Amino acid sequence: MLLFFVLYKLYPRHTGSPETVYLAFAFGFIVIIFASFGIEKLWSKYLNTKIVKSFLFPGTVIHELSHAFLCLITGTTIKDLNIFRIENSGGLQHDRPKVPYLFDFFIAISPIFGCAFVLILASIILGNPIKVSESLPNEMSFSMKLVFDYARNFLDMIRLTLNAFWKIGFHSISSILFIIASIIFTVSMAPHKRDIKYIVLGFIILGTILFFLELFGVSLLGYKWWDQALEDSWRIVTYIISLLLTILFITSIIIGIIKGIRLTFGHKS
Repeated sequence: MLLFFVLYKLYPRHTGSPETVYLAFAFGFIVIIFASFGIEKLWSKYLNTKIVKSFLFPGTVIHELSHAFLCLITGTTIKDLNIFRIENSGGLQHDRPKVPYLFDFFIAISPIFGCAFVLILASIILGNPIKVSESLPNEMSFSMKLVFDYARNFLDMIRLTLNAFWKIGFHSISSILFIIASIIFTVSMAPHKRDIKYIVLGFIILGTILFFLELFGVSLLGYKWWDQALEDSWRIVTYIISLLLTILFITSIIIGIIKGIRLTFGHKS
């Protein structure tokens, strides 16, 4: 079983301050947004664009259909949807939602959940080749040490993800297929540049609201189904963050090496 080392080591379970779990979730989603966006931009800039788009095509379809689905739910008019010719402006164009900002946020984040759903479905179909077992954090202590702890644990996360994939992930066809699907659908979570402002601000506001509701006694964590839903969601968030940070790390190293070689041997004065 593949155990990804992640945030619960930084934020172990305690009996106090359970409301901070929502802040941890908000931070986790923001990490997913920027990591996937960074990978997609690096791949598009330094790799063959057609190859990148072809590889990510299944994820692109789910990405745009997720936007379309939320547009239908929110009553937002879709002006254009073309998933077979994705340009820089995106494959879906829609009118301004009836409830600005709120519906903008829902439409913008829909690919994260759409791609995650397909990833879970792929895991079930392939016999759950890679299992993730993580505990939900529910306490954070805000300090400068927190920043350094995050940096250290993110590096550990990358190291152990690579090690786990090397030892376990490539020993069966189902594992290989799931790893490929994981790369496609996690990178395809990358938002359009215009949506980032809605997503980041929305997650901060949502996490803060839930934090203060718990703080002032309006507790959702007291419901077993909600607590279990958060536990299950945290496993998925953990897996996605682990994979995205690993891909971003490998991509940065490869690009750095290529640029170094070009500067050393290809530069002419």
